[in-house]
Amino acid sequence: MANGNGSTRIVDGQLDWSGGIDSGRVPTIVSDGFDTGLKRNQLAWLTNATVRNGGILQRTGWKPLVKNAKWPGLFQGAYMYEPPFADPYIIASIGGRIYQVRVDTDNSVVDLSAAFNLTNPPNEPEAFMTQGEQFLVIQAGDLQTLPLFWDGTTLRRSKGFISKSSLLNELPAAGPMDYYMGRLWYAFGRQYCAGDIVGSQVSGTNVPPTNYKFRDSILKTTENPLSLAGDAFIVPTNAGNIRALKHSANLDTSLGEGQLYVFTRKVIYATSVPVTRALWSTLTEPLQRVAQRDYGSVGQRCVVPVNGDLFYQSIDGIRSLTLAIRYFGVWGNVPISRPEQRVLRFNDRSLLRFASGINFDNRLWQTVVPFQTKVGVAHQAVIPLDFDLLGTMSDRLPPAWEGIYEGLDFLQLMEADFGGLQRGFSFVVSRTTGNIDLWEMTTQDRFDSQVNADGDRVTFYLETPAYTWGDPFMLKKLDGLELWCDKMLGTVNFMAEYKVDQSPCWIFWHAWKQCVAKDCREDPDAITCPDYPVQPYCEGFKATVTMPSPPNQCEPNNARPSTEGYQFQIRITIKGWCRVRGIRVYALPKAKAPFKDLVC
Repeated sequence: MANGNGSTRIVDGQLDWSGGIDSGRVPTIVSDGFDTGLKRNQLAWLTNATVRNGGILQRTGWKPLVKNAKWPGLFQGAYMYEPPFADPYIIASIGGRIYQVRVDTDNSVVDLSAAFNLTNPPNEPEAFMTQGEQFLVIQAGDLQTLPLFWDGTTLRRSKGFISKSSLLNELPAAGPMDYYMGRLWYAFGRQYCAGDIVGSQVSGTNVPPTNYKFRDSILKTTENPLSLAGDAFIVPTNAGNIRALKHSANLDTSLGEGQLYVFTRKVIYATSVPVTRALWSTLTEPLQRVAQRDYGSVGQRCVVPVNGDLFYQSIDGIRSLTLAIRYFGVWGNVPISRPEQRVLRFNDRSLLRFASGINFDNRLWQTVVPFQTKVGVAHQAVIPLDFDLLGTMSDRLPPAWEGIYEGLDFLQLMEADFGGLQRGFSFVVSRTTGNIDLWEMTTQDRFDSQVNADGDRVTFYLETPAYTWGDPFMLKKLDGLELWCDKMLGTVNFMAEYKVDQSPCWIFWHAWKQCVAKDCREDPDAITCPDYPVQPYCEGFKATVTMPSPPNQCEPNNARPSTEGYQFQIRITIKGWCRVRGIRVYALPKAKAPFKDLVC
């Protein structure tokens, strides 16, 4: 359309962001003659928001479950223990003491170390845990202290190695562990081995009061000649120490064996595991092959199974084991997290082994930007990979990275199924007290913490691609912006900024506020408002918010106003529950004299 000066007003913008973010590319949007920039359905960056189901919506809220517990010492690790036929709860190792946190009921904390008079070394930075059958095995992490066993009722210490002929030999001190093919696998240094098979009537027990039905055989090490001799299988010297043990799902079990993956920092090995007790009793060296070279896992907690794949954090980003194996024969070996390079480049590599990850709400969560605190290594953010952008059979989209979630300093992420309800948790370092707290990541709450009736509003922001209006070589004047929003509830504050061409600095454009009453108590026009029950109001929308022309600043490097350039990028910061549905940006073409910028 034409403006009052006779110039044609041109428009650019977006309605779809299902491609997520990509900070590994230049932010210029794709156009004719330039197809390596950001796609029409992508953003340059996103913080505390999601692109799932269309639009850009704030992430759901987080709330504290345990605060000011004053756990002493270092956070060493935690595990979501699943008792038979009951909801899970958390077992944590903090300062060498073992705690039970009843997230299944009242969030109470029980000191199991005090109840059973058992502790581990208090200054070890990382403990290792895994569950097999009803038994949680807790390794201190020093490779010397015998592990603790928790069966849901009793905490006791492993007997360790007694003699080669003893049927009482139990799991030794170790590091990373995994329960697979009916055995507890454990690693120490460059070596790994496993205990007895589940249900063995030779080493298992079935006597009162425990009546384990021989399932406790997995805690014993009486079957394999290597483990009886105190030896184990080994990975090559140049691979380094074993960082993680993990198995992936194997749908084809016709051969009665599966794949156990042995992760070092540099290499990943796939091991074929015999399933029968007879084969295991004669095995002195398993069939071990290289599954991935150069880029292994930094630690145990960040290896996350998703269907038949394993996602893990490597020294250079997030990787998929399935993709690594699929493209093993081609040049190049790149992580899948290049779009998140903006935040990954700040990772302290010396602290990466404390990274953790989960598959929660159909997203991969991985902690990033680790830093040292007095209670352990915390992480400033989480990067989410959304697997469920459109959940229909006919409209399947590839997974999309969604920038970062921030607001807490994460120690370790956890998730579990509670009677069909998936719940996510994290131990965090409090930013006010420095203590260890436990928070829950909800899938429904609109606000953080819920410390008052209104909750704490979440601040999120988005950075669009740099719009070119279809012609990156045409000079333009930025003229206006329109914004479509819905799902607004409560008070929502907005701020828009822009930057021109390749400028690193954002320039303030406009700020405003919208208020949508959550119920009749906030509605000044309500005639009556009963105290009980209070009827909640629907979410509101605003179509459209039209902004004035942006303010001018002098852009010194090019000696022209900041509103004149070849491409413009927009950043919108929002505090409060809201979803962005559309952005339209207006500009006016500017004539440019030939040879204007040449200096002789």
